[in-house]
Amino acid sequence: MEITGIEAYPLRDDLWNPWCIVTVETDAGIRGIGEAGGLWANTDLEAKKTHVEKFEEWFVGEDPLEIESLRVRSQERPWGLSRLNQALFSGVEMACWDIVGKHYDEPVHAMLGGAIRTELRAYANGWYDSLETPEEWARGAENVIDRGYTALKFDPIETANRDVSNEALELAVDRIAAIREAIGDEPDIIVEGHGRLTPGEAIRFGKRIEEFNPMWYEAPVQPHQGPDAFREVREALDVPIADDLASIENKFEAFEFVSKRAIDIIQPDTGNVGGLRETQYIAQMADAASIFTAPHAAAGPVSLTACVHVDAVIPNFKIQEGFEEFTRPDWVEDVVTDPLAIDDGTVMVPDEPGLGVTFDEDAAEDHAGNPMPDHDFMAPDFKDTYGSQDFAE
Repeated sequence: MEITGIEAYPLRDDLWNPWCIVTVETDAGIRGIGEAGGLWANTDLEAKKTHVEKFEEWFVGEDPLEIESLRVRSQERPWGLSRLNQALFSGVEMACWDIVGKHYDEPVHAMLGGAIRTELRAYANGWYDSLETPEEWARGAENVIDRGYTALKFDPIETANRDVSNEALELAVDRIAAIREAIGDEPDIIVEGHGRLTPGEAIRFGKRIEEFNPMWYEAPVQPHQGPDAFREVREALDVPIADDLASIENKFEAFEFVSKRAIDIIQPDTGNVGGLRETQYIAQMADAASIFTAPHAAAGPVSLTACVHVDAVIPNFKIQEGFEEFTRPDWVEDVVTDPLAIDDGTVMVPDEPGLGVTFDEDAAEDHAGNPMPDHDFMAPDFKDTYGSQDFAE
């Protein structure tokens, strides 16, 4: 079998985090579907669409079943580990696994070693759009729990950068306290930091949230500070610490965090670190150090599906991120037929051949041209880009 063409489809319409669907065509008539990292990997989706030409130059005529060979060739190119190259290769790699599964008439997780679980716990993200007061945050959290979730993530400090003002700190703590009081002690809360604080400020804030027993404190420090800063925060707090994909972009960076025991939970993103196998490599590396894996999934339904296939086979799976109920526009099922659903805070592992997704490129073209939203985490109106729905009702 040979690869005959690769195409990228940037999607922007009503999306708070633009998606980039990737297709790989073969001479056997099997088409694979993948998804390259969106905003997180490179804000210019057109750059990905153009960079496809380079991947066609490298991969057309190659066997899509020989994924390891393709991975090595991509990463060992000049700037092969750049965000743009890694993100786009992630989408190509996903699509090749989709081809492998379809070729052998097996789900991708069977190709990765076989599922050790068939259903996954998921947590809600993206639910706190436009919420301001602690009372509004509490009602929003109650809405999440009413939908069947047993865990939710949120960023209560919003626009802080390097340090947190006393006023912002107290508001953040009041929001967390209101959420905990509203939902009780049993559901898990995950506090997101978005990689904005210095170690000292991260510790100051972290001390204040210990009493609320978070499942983890995510990205507490600026990513360029590296694993030593994460470990400094981890050792100062009685709260589990997680990285984010800005801190760990590939397995080589993951090794630094794992070997230094800088985190308790690692969050590779299948659409950014090099695809499914690379995510699995990172998870296995982390498992050797008794570190949990909770794949990051803030992009589209193809990326989430890829995460789920990896979740099914890794021994140290913790929980899966899910935005689907809170940020997904109505047209998604026109583009990706029957996307994975999170029901009552649970996602079932698909058993269809390949990834189990179907993509309509004509429908995708209808949602490709709108301007990208503003994704400045420090902007006061950042949350408004998530969408117009109010989940505090």
